[in-house]
Amino acid sequence: MKTTIAILLLSVSFLRAADPQKAAELWQQSLTDESNQDYAAALKNVFDFKAAGGETYLATIRAAWLSYLAKDYDKAVQFYTAAAKQEPRAITPHLGLTYTFLAQQKPKEALAAARNGLNIDQYHFKLLLIAGELLFNQGDYRKAETYFDRAHHLQPEDPIAMSWLGWSQIGAGQPKLAAPTFEKLMQINPDGYLVRDGFAVTHAPPQGGPGGPGGPPPRPR
Repeated sequence: MKTTIAILLLSVSFLRAADPQKAAELWQQSLTDESNQDYAAALKNVFDFKAAGGETYLATIRAAWLSYLAKDYDKAVQFYTAAAKQEPRAITPHLGLTYTFLAQQKPKEALAAARNGLNIDQYHFKLLLIAGELLFNQGDYRKAETYFDRAHHLQPEDPIAMSWLGWSQIGAGQPKLAAPTFEKLMQINPDGYLVRDGFAVTHAPPQGGPGGPGGPPPRPR
């Protein structure tokens, strides 16, 4: 109930005249409060910023961020959701929702939020990795591979995207397809998480069975 009232306060037009100088001071004070980890004070100054004529979306998205930092995740979800409605083409609310749902350990909701963000920007690197990882953890390796492949082609030098792509191909039963990926990883990041394991799997002698060997779920970081 308190969160709903707060969002309404951010959305209404205040009768008093706008005070740009006051709004600017309140915004800066909110940033100072955040740096001091006083998130309650920072949030209050955001509401006061809006009351002084500050722009609604800016106030809402900042309120969402501060709520996330304060680990008030339910409030963060409500503010991010409101911000997404205020600016339908903005990527930040969907990225914020994705991270908030991850913090709440809600993978289904996190995947939906990531996909909503990718509907706006299909080449958003962070969202591609998150969506791919969530699908990988569900055992949907082929769909995960499509996201990791896109991320890899965006940043071919990135070892995390490279490792995820290789492991999704292993999970999908295509270890030989992943072999060149792990060969490159052995050149640039041989001590990375599960890099040597991936190389061993992809360069193992044929076992005679159908498909390919699987591997443990990676956590390349």
